[in-house]
Amino acid sequence: MFQAKRVPSQSRRLFAALCMVLGLLIPLTYTTVRFGQVSSSDLEFVKAERRGVVYLRPMATLIAAIADSESVAVAGRRPDPRALTKAVAAVAEADRTVGGSLRVRDSWADLQSRMAELTATPHTGRNAYRAYSEVMDVALFLMLRVGDTSKLILDPEIDSYYLMDAGMLRLPSVIADSGRMSDLEVLRGQGTGKDLPLARVLVARDRVSTAASAVKAGLAKSFGSSASSSIGKDLLVKIDAFHTALEPLAPSAPLVDQPLPPRADLMEGRRSELTRTTLELDIGALGELDQLLASRERNIEQNRFVVLMVLIAGLALATVGLVWRARASGSGRKGPRAESGSSPTWAVSSADARNEKKPEDDEPTGLQPDKVPPSGPRHGRPTGKKAAGASR
Repeated sequence: MFQAKRVPSQSRRLFAALCMVLGLLIPLTYTTVRFGQVSSSDLEFVKAERRGVVYLRPMATLIAAIADSESVAVAGRRPDPRALTKAVAAVAEADRTVGGSLRVRDSWADLQSRMAELTATPHTGRNAYRAYSEVMDVALFLMLRVGDTSKLILDPEIDSYYLMDAGMLRLPSVIADSGRMSDLEVLRGQGTGKDLPLARVLVARDRVSTAASAVKAGLAKSFGSSASSSIGKDLLVKIDAFHTALEPLAPSAPLVDQPLPPRADLMEGRRSELTRTTLELDIGALGELDQLLASRERNIEQNRFVVLMVLIAGLALATVGLVWRARASGSGRKGPRAESGSSPTWAVSSADARNEKKPEDDEPTGLQPDKVPPSGPRHGRPTGKKAAGASR
């Protein structure tokens, strides 16, 4: 028996279209959500690093102010409190801004109290060296803690990592150790420090030389890998000034060719110049680091915006496609029924198929009940009785 072909209904067509759209949108949505999570983590990482740079800039100035005050006090003079007070106020402002998020307020409060005690009680000579050295160690530790809590120490990019290494670790150490080298030589010339061996001065000079070599190598790597075209140009002059001021105190010659440290009266002036140029390079390196981080933050935000727009566009296109498909299916089914009120397409198709006559149906296969020939004359001939009466 002939089977009619059933045409899919409108609901089934819409369901098939919906499944196809969902098959495309679900992976797209999942990928977008995962990208959003990863990019959010990267964005927060960069923002935390920038908060660390905000704190490190005034800290570098404070390190230099402590070193200058220490040298003045060790030489037997009273330090000018204005530079130190200004540096403390700048760090306090940074602590109010980002100290809470960096979780360093307790460390800053400890350093601030130590500095208040230091300035309240004048120190000179060997006592000044001890007192200021303790405060300097606490300040350097605070910088390291800022690097940890801001995740600057974990920066994954070569250019920004070596800028961080120079600005947070190496250059502050140069300022601190160059001041100690000069102060130790001054103490050796005083009556209270004649027992200090020259080896201590040489150890401090070796620390300065090692940190300076690390700065030179690190910044060279940063320049070579950075996508910023201005990073090398802006720091080149400051690097040259730094090495020029460094050479008289910590020459780069091999140990066998290095002279003894200069006299204390000559060393103090050269130390002040080295502190000034080192601080300028430190502030410049931290400024370049902040620019790199700001550029990275903008790139992350732009990528997030582009991906979001792609997702919205995909959802809009899918919605438009579903609506168009629904309207197309509805208009295709309503047209014939509105004109003639006929049965559905599948019913009409079945009726047409049943009414079609097959070739083999033309030949009868036998008598059928509804086609039994009626009794009576055939082809106009009378029956038997009528024929007999007519003959008589």
